[in-house]
Amino acid sequence: MTALELMERLGGEILNNKIRVYIEGEIVIVARLEETEWVLTDRGILLTNEHSNLAVAEAATKTRKTKAQLVESVEIVSEPVVGLTQAAAE
Repeated sequence: MTALELMERLGGEILNNKIRVYIEGEIVIVARLEETEWVLTDRGILLTNEHSNLAVAEAATKTRKTKAQLVESVEIVSEPVVGLTQAAAE
């Protein structure tokens, strides 16, 4: 799990080149931007490990539901049409 995925999962935000999240009413910095890459803090690493395990467990418990296919039978009748005039047929 990347720092941005962790931010999305915990509802965090980016502010002053830092990713911060609120945990139990406390602001926790989980990553810092160093040049062009996000580097996790010690607390960020712990949270990433915890939430990676939770994400795997959630994915394992989800079952794939398939919709039942509805099949409607149609009877095709191919009888000649009787009683139409030339004008009505056009």
